[in-house]
Amino acid sequence: MANNYLYFSNPNSGAPDSAAELGLYSTSMFSGAFAASATTTTLNFQARDNATAPVDTVVLTHTADTHKVVMDELTRIINATNNPFQVVADVENSIFNITGVTACEITTADTP
Repeated sequence: MANNYLYFSNPNSGAPDSAAELGLYSTSMFSGAFAASATTTTLNFQARDNATAPVDTVVLTHTADTHKVVMDELTRIINATNNPFQVVADVENSIFNITGVTACEITTADTP
């Protein structure tokens, strides 16, 4: 079975133009999620540069206390078979495919 890919963008201004402003992760790189605060859920991914630590993270900002909804819908996106390219949070184009998500922040171990 081929992998799906998860897309995230969070440009500071205009189009993404520097490190950690967009990320494309294979679903096989996803290693888990946890509630980081009442309004954020952190997604962990194996680093794209194959470093063992630190992992890459994407922090999704969402409606308060909706972590279960975020995780449920993320699971649906990861398991979707109709499109291998899945937009999760695209701040640049105001596209959020998880209910209540309004922003994302990417932290990567990649070196520019």
